[in-house]
Amino acid sequence: MSLLKIPPSPLRKVLVIGLVVVVAAVLVTAYLVVRDRFERCDGRDDVRKAANGECVGVSAAESHFGQGSVAGVIDRIRAANEDARTDGQFVSVAVFLPISTSDQGLATEEWVRYQLQGSYQAQAMFNRDARPKVQLLLANPGSDMGAWRPVVEELGRRRAGPDHLVAVTGIGLSLGAAREAMSALSDLRIPMVGSTVTADDLRDIAGLLRPAPTNERQAGAAAVHAKRTGATKALLITDTNERDLYPRTLARAFRTRFDDGEHRVLPQDQQYDSSLGSVENAFALMLPNICATEADLVFFAGRGRDLVRFVGQLATRLCRDRVIRILTGDDLSAEQLRGERFRQGLAAGVEVVHTDVADQRAWEADRRKPESERRFQEAAVRRFLGDEQPSDTCFRCLFGADALGDDGAIMAYDAMLTATTAIQRASGVPGRRVTAAEVLQTFNSLNGQNAIAGASGLLSYDNDGTAHQKVVPLLRLDESGKPEFVELVTD
Repeated sequence: MSLLKIPPSPLRKVLVIGLVVVVAAVLVTAYLVVRDRFERCDGRDDVRKAANGECVGVSAAESHFGQGSVAGVIDRIRAANEDARTDGQFVSVAVFLPISTSDQGLATEEWVRYQLQGSYQAQAMFNRDARPKVQLLLANPGSDMGAWRPVVEELGRRRAGPDHLVAVTGIGLSLGAAREAMSALSDLRIPMVGSTVTADDLRDIAGLLRPAPTNERQAGAAAVHAKRTGATKALLITDTNERDLYPRTLARAFRTRFDDGEHRVLPQDQQYDSSLGSVENAFALMLPNICATEADLVFFAGRGRDLVRFVGQLATRLCRDRVIRILTGDDLSAEQLRGERFRQGLAAGVEVVHTDVADQRAWEADRRKPESERRFQEAAVRRFLGDEQPSDTCFRCLFGADALGDDGAIMAYDAMLTATTAIQRASGVPGRRVTAAEVLQTFNSLNGQNAIAGASGLLSYDNDGTAHQKVVPLLRLDESGKPEFVELVTD
């Protein structure tokens, strides 16, 4: 006797399919949640891990970007932001910097910290007495600025909504990626103030102000100094890295300013390409030519990290009985000058003089001049030195004397000072909220009688966004790598 087979119920099949769908949805959701948690650096704001593990994105100082070395100053900014948001008309300014650092990147932890310290000081000083109060957004495109595109897009979104973004400061590095980021911000009509951006190839970016002396002005100051020392022939060492704007504009400007009837740059440059690696070997191969040259001066058009390697290699040259005098630009930090090999090079008959965008020692030298000849306004200098200043806004009081004269801190302060001044002038007496367009319009008037008394000198911006007639300090490194003030070039 056969058993009667009961066909599967259609309802059962629907239930099974439904259960599978639900389980799959739960698993997908769990995966997305786990992945989201993994990609978030600290679960705050729009800060995510890039492919190389760096924390990139935009934060209202609620993230440290995985960088413990800047946690202290970021915490200060976060507290200032909380206070700023109590003003119903507050606006935001983004500090766009490679906050995360790597061995391959140009920015050092010390450089980033100083940039943030200068930005915070200007924020604290402005918010103490003025309105609308300013919140700082920290925008990190990564150590090589490779994540600039999503960061710029996020800044574009933050013009509207609760943050009311009206300007961007910082940037700091004259890289190809930085130029692309600035061009994109310009297309969004977001006004920008660079801090230590000096390349001359940026004049065509609308809405960009540059308070630092350009490479052309620095190279001109270096040429003036070289001629005063009696140098008549210069050998040019140039980094040909196409992605870095800084070296080629510096080299071109020095050649233009040094060459005349009595002084000349030798026609055969010594070149290297920092993008290819093996930089120390490239320098080692240059040594015979450097020893054989008739030049009485070497002008180094490259980054500070490469200069350190170059000086280290010079300790092994055959012509150690001959002093090698090097002139270079401002891309040097104290952190880079502490290496033993670098000091060995300095001790082996190598002299290094470099230009700078700002320096405390220049203030001290300027203060010794008659008041009518001074190039820095005393009130601006006192905000750093702390003379009769509130302890919650003077730089020395906030961060100590060790960081006082760093050029990055001074220029970051001047960049933020420029932005906040434009915000206040666009707002008017009532302290109403302004837009990015209104701030951009105000940029056009920051010159002449409307110039700003910056800590690095008078900030009077040309129509191409360049602060003209900026003074340029020159510093000499002693055998320990410590800078000593040489002169202040005003030509």
